[in-house]
Amino acid sequence: MTDIGLVKTVHGRGLRKDWAQLTGHTVEVWLLGDHILTGVVEQAADDDSVLWIAAAGPSTRRLFDKSTGYQVWA
Repeated sequence: MTDIGLVKTVHGRGLRKDWAQLTGHTVEVWLLGDHILTGVVEQAADDDSVLWIAAAGPSTRRLFDKSTGYQVWA
């Protein structure tokens, strides 16, 4: 079995559970093994439950929550 702490994306990012610490960082958002987007964390809840990815180009600001199963790699 692989230790999830040692797994990295092709860009060298690792799975993060401490979303509140990621404001200003570029992250990858994944859901059920599918890459959803890569973007900069604009804001995150203190309890690590949700985060907002800043708007970029034609994309608007997006909200992601852990309870739905989203994973963040940074």
